[in-house]
Amino acid sequence: MPPLIAAALREAQEEVAIPPECVDIIGVLPPVDSVTGFQVTPVLGVIPPDLHYHASEDEVASVFEMPLAEALRLGRYHPLDIHRRGDSHRVWLSWYQHYFVWGMTAGIIRELALQVGLKP
Repeated sequence: MPPLIAAALREAQEEVAIPPECVDIIGVLPPVDSVTGFQVTPVLGVIPPDLHYHASEDEVASVFEMPLAEALRLGRYHPLDIHRRGDSHRVWLSWYQHYFVWGMTAGIIRELALQVGLKP
């Protein structure tokens, strides 16, 4: 197994208790740079619909589900230009129910929508 995939599966297990053997890896997105200076390579996987998972209190504030069609709707994402350490960055933000989705999470989901050919 490639180290990138192994790392993603390990993080999923640590953060939301998803057993690696329950994930069907379907792809990898291009690396994403964060405003704090690190890089993340998103790994896409499918889990069984009845899989029970939960947030690790040390790693994750909360976990929620959003229908894929809703998550990939590009019109839901709004740009926000921020300044950090003298540099300008564009981040994306959205809301779903009472959840605020922004930053790298929103950017990765938006990039997935663009990669599958959806248009704003």
